[in-house]
Amino acid sequence: MENLKLRLQTILYYNEVENLEKSLASVAKAVAVSREKDGVITHVDVCYGDASAEPILTEDKVAELNSKYGEYITLEYMFFGFNSGTSKGQNVMFESCKADYLLAMNPDVILCPEFFLEMMKPYLERDDVGMVEAKQCPLEHPKIFDPKTGEEPWGAMACVIIPCKVFAQLGGLDEKNFFLYCDDVDFSFRLRLNGYKVIYQPRAFVYHAKRVDSKGGVEPTSAELYYSAEAALLMAYKYSDDRRLKRFLELFEKGSEQQRKAADEFYRRKENGLLTERLDKDHKIASFTEWGYSENRY
Repeated sequence: MENLKLRLQTILYYNEVENLEKSLASVAKAVAVSREKDGVITHVDVCYGDASAEPILTEDKVAELNSKYGEYITLEYMFFGFNSGTSKGQNVMFESCKADYLLAMNPDVILCPEFFLEMMKPYLERDDVGMVEAKQCPLEHPKIFDPKTGEEPWGAMACVIIPCKVFAQLGGLDEKNFFLYCDDVDFSFRLRLNGYKVIYQPRAFVYHAKRVDSKGGVEPTSAELYYSAEAALLMAYKYSDDRRLKRFLELFEKGSEQQRKAADEFYRRKENGLLTERLDKDHKIASFTEWGYSENRY
């Protein structure tokens, strides 16, 4: 595997240009290190999909960034003109993708210098890998993984690498059901249903900026509270867990404003025949816990 083509896709939404440039600089550095150490990634095509109401980047700024980092990356900028959410945005960008591998990551992620060397190792060593996930710092989801193989139940798409042929095989992300949350969990479960493995690669660490509260926890927005509740219901339905679905509906109907709205949306979809096909009826893949989507290691 030499000189593989890799495309980085990132959804923008009112991001600060200064922070985008910090992320791009880390990508360029990681490519440079990969070249120096005979890695398989020697250039990265970066595609920014902007879901903001107004364009974040001008043509001049894109040209400036390409001039500054062009030895290592090529930047393409797409202004959607609508709020795509994460799944639809990734799918729209993927329509023009001609690479071998897709790096899906958040715009506020900064890569470690040896990122590509570590992230590509599972693909060099085995042929059943469908997703490789990086370690996020300072906060990450504490889901379990096998310390010997790196196998885990699902990968957080804040920073993952996926073979493009596999992404296409699965039809991309489920944009009809998951606007902002759980598109990565759903994609991971579908990968595993199709015989692929999800691998956690802790030596490929990245910095991922997070809003935290006074107790050190992540501080969600109102939109995040709504879409996480909606996703919880749709995941329970899609992966055939009626007991979980019933419990969540009962809780959400009496819960917060966002939870009540999520329950109402689920019933609307049900009444209009808009619910998705049900999967994993034998419960072999979906790893639901009381509230989450996998057992945690801490």
